[in-house]
Amino acid sequence: MQSPVNSPSTNPRDRAIALASETMAELVSFWGFKNSMGRIWTLLYLTPHALPADVIADRTGLSAGSVSMALAELAEWELVARDDPPGATKRHYRAETEVWTIVRRIFRERELVLVGRAVDRFAEAIAIVERAQGDDPKDPELALLLSRLRGLHGLAEMGYGLVKRFADIGQFTLAPLRGLLSGRATDA
Repeated sequence: MQSPVNSPSTNPRDRAIALASETMAELVSFWGFKNSMGRIWTLLYLTPHALPADVIADRTGLSAGSVSMALAELAEWELVARDDPPGATKRHYRAETEVWTIVRRIFRERELVLVGRAVDRFAEAIAIVERAQGDDPKDPELALLLSRLRGLHGLAEMGYGLVKRFADIGQFTLAPLRGLLSGRATDA
């Protein structure tokens, strides 16, 4: 099957939607989501009305099974919802259109968990080295290790705060990070 993006027989609207869908598929794959999820969400986002799964499959070139699985995952993330027109015999789906709501939800449910785990694990590594220092308080390698682990822990804590702030209110600034790992004071 030839891609609708490069097909001269496809109308410009469909070619533009196909190009945007392929682009979003690449982006979401980079973020660890399935390519099909990006294609489907973008098609629904750019379409003015809800679509049934068979039309989604036809327009994206995905199999019925792939569409079904991707729609289920997209619904779990609250990125699509059912929106059946009156009298419809098939399930119809529409995309969540508040893009910042989507991004913030993903940050809250994925990145915040990941960075929170990093904070905890760096703290655990610090505790291990502090216990080892009790046995050998003058070991210069342990002192260096502890100093650098504390820097990584501080960075992870700062990252957690930044991701949390973005997830909660949609604001993000890197100003607090200046000089953190170099040991210089920060100017917020």
